[in-house]
Amino acid sequence: MRRSLARDGFAVWPGPPAALQDRLRAVLGRLARRRLSPAEASRCVLESALRESQRGGPLLPGQDGVFILGEPTRLHPAFAAVAAHPRVLAAVARALGTRRLALHFANVTMKSARFGSGIAWHRDAANRYMPTRTSRFLRAMICLDGMTPGNGGTSFCPGSHRGVGRPAVVPWVPKGAMVLIHPRVLHGGAPNRSGAARRNLVVQWGRWDDRLATSTRESQTGRPPRLLHRPSRWLTG
Repeated sequence: MRRSLARDGFAVWPGPPAALQDRLRAVLGRLARRRLSPAEASRCVLESALRESQRGGPLLPGQDGVFILGEPTRLHPAFAAVAAHPRVLAAVARALGTRRLALHFANVTMKSARFGSGIAWHRDAANRYMPTRTSRFLRAMICLDGMTPGNGGTSFCPGSHRGVGRPAVVPWVPKGAMVLIHPRVLHGGAPNRSGAARRNLVVQWGRWDDRLATSTRESQTGRPPRLLHRPSRWLTG
């Protein structure tokens, strides 16, 4: 895993247990079938708020979808359990060279079937949302539905974190696997034009001694893994 991450800037690794991820899929399915509460809606970015050019297709009258669900670790225990699962933490700790980790943020990126928006090419280290002073952090992307070129899977330019120019690739990621992403690798994603949703739980973990470079914070930013399982309250059932 460390060899792939160092060489390519990303690595595909086994994710948390399937039964635990099934709980996430069930929660997201319930959220998709009902109206969001005000507290939930305040943590979401909807497709209708994005540029039409990003989407895989036009929105029909009255149609919409959640593109980003923010702070999912406060919404239900299953999200915290997956974000801080020992399999996730072990992979991140090995890559960062320490077990002393701090959560920066988490979200669920959801590309709806047929019209889910794409994401422009970028590097996480240059992102304005919670970069750190020395870029000693990592994003773990748990692919709840798997990723392929056909469902808007994430594209990577292998070696771009080292200044090496290689053709972009979309790794075929099995359902439930996770992708570890180097903060300096160039990556992005096409819209989802397939007939099924593509949902990823994205968690950014950093070394405890690498301070955030901006003032942006979420309610659980800075917490060690053991405290993610005990947030002050859950927003939904």
